[in-house]
Amino acid sequence: MNFKGHHMYNLMMRVIMLCLLLALPASADTIRGIRLPSGDQTKLEAVKIDGQYYVKSTSLARFLDGEESIDFFDKTGSIDFGDMEIEYTLFSPYIRAGENIYNIYKPVRFEDGAFVLPVRYLANVLNRVFPEDFSWDGRTLTVSPPRFNVTGINAYQKINGLLIEIELKEKLRFDAVQTDDSWLIITISDGRIDSLAFARRIPVAAVYDVKTYQFDNSAQISIRLRPRDFTFTARLKENPYRIQALIRGEGFAEQPGVAETDSAEEDFFGNQIDAIVIDPGHGGDDLGAVGPHQTEEKNVVLKIAKELNRLLLEDGRFKTVMTRQDDIIVPLSERTALANSVGGDMFISIHANASGNKKARGVTTYFLADAKTDEARATATLENSSIRFEDVDSRKQYLTDLDFTLRDMIQTEFQRESMDLADIIQKEIKDATGTKSRGVDQAGFFVLDKAYMPAVLVETAFISNEEDEKLLTDADFQSRVARAIYDSIVSFKEKYESKEASSQ
Repeated sequence: MNFKGHHMYNLMMRVIMLCLLLALPASADTIRGIRLPSGDQTKLEAVKIDGQYYVKSTSLARFLDGEESIDFFDKTGSIDFGDMEIEYTLFSPYIRAGENIYNIYKPVRFEDGAFVLPVRYLANVLNRVFPEDFSWDGRTLTVSPPRFNVTGINAYQKINGLLIEIELKEKLRFDAVQTDDSWLIITISDGRIDSLAFARRIPVAAVYDVKTYQFDNSAQISIRLRPRDFTFTARLKENPYRIQALIRGEGFAEQPGVAETDSAEEDFFGNQIDAIVIDPGHGGDDLGAVGPHQTEEKNVVLKIAKELNRLLLEDGRFKTVMTRQDDIIVPLSERTALANSVGGDMFISIHANASGNKKARGVTTYFLADAKTDEARATATLENSSIRFEDVDSRKQYLTDLDFTLRDMIQTEFQRESMDLADIIQKEIKDATGTKSRGVDQAGFFVLDKAYMPAVLVETAFISNEEDEKLLTDADFQSRVARAIYDSIVSFKEKYESKEASSQ
C-alpha cells in the first residue's frame, strides 16, 4: 500500500470506529446549572454512568458562553472562551485548560451523540481556570461571583533558580520588592486573598515562611527566603492568570553553574523537560502476563507507576500525566495520543516481562525501532497482543500501519534521546535493585508508536519466573524500581537542559 493509500485506509478506519462509538447506548438525563447572584437556572444535558453524572460538552459550552469545536477523526474536542480554551480527548482522564493539564480522574466518553465529562471532577478544574467560583452538589452546578481572586501559591526549584507562582482568578496589578532581611513582598491591588490556601507548607527548602495580609484595597504576600542574597524578576502570566517570580542566587538554583542570560531566563520559564507521561501497561480485562502464583502484570506495574508519579510530583519540578490510574483498558494508540496531546516531554511505559523459559530473569529497557533479536521480537509480540482487547478496526490499523510508521520514526530526532533515556534507566534499575541487567534493546512496540518525544518501555522483571514474580509483589522492590526511574528522569533532564543552556 502506498503512502496515500495508508493514510486513506487510516482515515477510513477512524470513521468506522467513530460510527461504532456513536451507536453505543446511553441513558439521557439532565442536571441543573445555576448562576448567582441572579439565580438564573439552566437544564444541562447529561448522562449517568456508574452512578456519576457526566455533562455533555455541547451543553456545557452553551452554559458557559463558549464555542465548541470537534475533530471526529482525532477524537478530540475543545471549547473556546475567547481568552482561554479547554481541550479534551476521547478515553483520556486529562484535559488541557489554557497552558496547564488537569486530571478529571474519569475518562472522557462519547455518549448520546456528544463528548461527556464527569461533572464532579470537572467542577474543580473550572474553579481553577475561570474567574467565577464553581461548585457541584451532586445534581446542581453552581456558578457564583468569586469570593477570592488570589487563590494559591506554588514553588519549584529548577535548573536556573527558584520559580514562585501565585494563582489569580483575574488579571490584577502587583508590585514586588525585596527587603534587607530576605523577604520578598508582593502587593496585589484589589486582591482578595484566600489565606487558608497559603497556609500549607511549601515543599521547597529555599522557602522559609509565607505570610498573608488582607487590606481594604489590596492583598499582600510576604515570602521569607533562606539564602539572604538574591535577585528576582517578576511578571504576570495568562491562561490561567498567575504571578511568576524568578529568584536567583547561590542556594536557589538547582545547578548554580549554569550561565544566567536573558535567553536562559526564557528557557527557565519554559522549562524544557517537565511534562512526564507515565504509562502503566495493560489494565481492565487485559491482565498482561500472569505469574506462576497468579500475579497479574497490570496490578504490579500500576503500583510502580503510582509510586513514580508520587516521586515526580513531590520533586516539584514536574507535571505528570498517567495514562491510567485505575484498573481500566486504555487502547494502545490512545496512550501515545494522550502523551502528544498534552505536550509530553517524555513517555515511559512500565511492564513486566514473560517468557516460555521459566529461568529467564532480569530487566530490559526498550526503545522503538526494528527488532534485531528473537528475544526482542518475542517481547514486542507479547506486549502488542493487548490489541486483542480492542475493536477489529483498531487492530487492522496497527497491523497495516506499524512498519510504515517505524521507517518514519527511525529517522526522527527522538530515537537518539530514547536510546539515551533507556540506557540511563537500565543502569539505574540494575544499581538500585541488584537485578540482572539484560541490556537496552529495540523492538516495534505499538504503545511507543507515534510518540513524538523520547519514549521507552521498561520490562522491570520476568513475572513468569518465580523469583522475579516474588520481587514484583514486594513493596520495597516496587519502590526501588520507581525511585530508579525517577532518578533516571532527573539525570536525563539535567543532562539535556544543560546542553540547551550551554549551546545558547
